[in-house]
Amino acid sequence: MISRTCTRTFHSLINRYLSHQPSSAISYLSSTPRFSFSTCSTITRTRNVSLNAIRSNCRTFSSEPPPLNKKGRQTPLPFMLLSFAVCAALTGASYAYSHFKKIEMEEERKKDEERKRKERTTKGKALIGGPFVLVNTEGETVTEKTFMGKWALIYFGFTFCPDICPEELEKIGEIIELLDKTPEAPKVQPIFISVDPKRDTPELIKSYLQDFHPDFIGLTGTKEQVKRATKAYRVYFSEGPDQAEGANEYIVDHSIVTFLVDPKGNFAANFGQRTSPEEAVSKIIDKMNDFYHGD
Repeated sequence: MISRTCTRTFHSLINRYLSHQPSSAISYLSSTPRFSFSTCSTITRTRNVSLNAIRSNCRTFSSEPPPLNKKGRQTPLPFMLLSFAVCAALTGASYAYSHFKKIEMEEERKKDEERKRKERTTKGKALIGGPFVLVNTEGETVTEKTFMGKWALIYFGFTFCPDICPEELEKIGEIIELLDKTPEAPKVQPIFISVDPKRDTPELIKSYLQDFHPDFIGLTGTKEQVKRATKAYRVYFSEGPDQAEGANEYIVDHSIVTFLVDPKGNFAANFGQRTSPEEAVSKIIDKMNDFYHGD
């Protein structure tokens, strides 16, 4: 004889099943301790209810049933695996894209720093040096293009200078001699430009430079030509006042600096009065290496 509990359970199941709520029916069955498939079979045979209809929605394994979707239906396992694979692929793609962008931004930063460094270098070179037109000791016209393809050391001074100019010209001669003894160093042309065109004639400059290195080239010109040359190299000079009408004894105040110019005619370095010949040679060689082997 079927117990009252089983009967109530069966009727509740049938009502839920017929109301298109099989999931709720199965859930209710599983919560009833005394209900079993043998009882369920007996009841369904008696009431002409298909056992297969109930068994198709009944899970007898010990594992948890698959989760239900929003419509109350079980989510198929292949769809779950596909969703997991898609999520994993999207996560991996997102990480790869982020890593790629990080590398790209780092490369852009380095390129920007290199561009700014080159701009600073270019701007620094553009401040000193430029076109000029002068005359050499042979009376020939000379421009900045005359020395293209050569390294040059340029010094601005005057032949009547009592001490500083001779000292600087001697130092330039020592620099040239040291460079000549350095096998890897190319030839450097020493140039003397007068800031006293009134007194420094081509003949006087030629005679004056014979006391220094034989490779010296002396240049002079009109007052305006000399001013343009000194302006190009940012050299200051000022004539002292004459002692009397037609006097020829005065001092010219001027910048004390030697300029290194590369074969392209660009400013490369400068040396002050306190720079020793050895220090100048070391710096010149560094500049030459940068010029020939730099980026």
